Amino acid sequence: MNVPVIDMIVRSGWAGRIIIILLALFSLLTWAIIFNRYFALATIAAKNKLFRRRYDMLNKLSEIESVDAKTIGSPMGQLGRTAAMEYRRILEDAKSHTGVKDWSFFLQNQFTMASERMESAFMALIAPLDKGVFFLAMISSIAPFLGLLGTVWGIMNSFFEIGNQGSASLPVVAPGIAEALITTIVGLAVAIPALFFYNYFNHRAEKIENQMDEFKELVIVRLKREIFNLLYTERPGRTQPSQMPRV
Repeated sequence: MNVPVIDMIVRSGWAGRIIIILLALFSLLTWAIIFNRYFALATIAAKNKLFRRRYDMLNKLSEIESVDAKTIGSPMGQLGRTAAMEYRRILEDAKSHTGVKDWSFFLQNQFTMASERMESAFMALIAPLDKGVFFLAMISSIAPFLGLLGTVWGIMNSFFEIGNQGSASLPVVAPGIAEALITTIVGLAVAIPALFFYNYFNHRAEKIENQMDEFKELVIVRLKREIFNLLYTERPGRTQPSQMPRV
C-alpha cells in the first residue's frame, strides 16, 4: 500500500520535485537551527541564573574573579568579570594619580569610561543570542511562496493536459492537482514551525537580554558604591589613593 503523500511526490513533474527538494533542504536547515538555538539559549539562561545566585552571595565586586570558570564563562559572568576588571583599573588609576586635586572630576571620568566599556561588553555578549534566527524568518517567508509556485505550476499542467487530451476527466487532471496540493502542503509544513520558533527564540533572547541589561546597571551602581566607600567612607577626610586599603 502506497503512502498518499509519497505517491503524490513520485507522480509530480520535474518542477514539483525541484520545489519539494528545495523545501526539504529548508526544512532540514530549519530544524537544525531550532535544535541548536533551543539548547544554546537554554544553556545560557541556566548559566546566567547560576552566576546571578553566586554573584548575590559575594561581599565585594572583586570576588567575581573567584567564581568557578564554568559559571563565570556565562554571558552574565563575562559581564561581571568586565566589571571586576574595571573596578581594579579604577583603583590602580587612583593610586597612580596621587596629585589629583579634583577627585570628583577624576572619578566621574573613570565611571564614564567604565560604563562605556560595560556597554561595549554587553553589546558584544548579546549579539550571538539571535544567531541563525534570521534564517527562520527568511524560510518562513519564502517557503509558502515556493509552495504557491508549485501550486500554480501544477494547475497549469492540469490545464495543458486538458487541452492536449480534450478531456477534463480525473485521470487527466489528477497528476497536476496532486502536484499542486503536495507543494502547498510541504511549503506550509516548512513555514509554520519556522515562524513559530522564530518568534519563540526572539522572545527568549529578549528575555535574556533584559536580564543582562538589568544586571549591567546593578553592577555599575555597585562598582560606584564600592569605589566611593574605599575612597571616602572608610577614611575620614580626603583619602589619598596611595593610602587606600588593599582589595
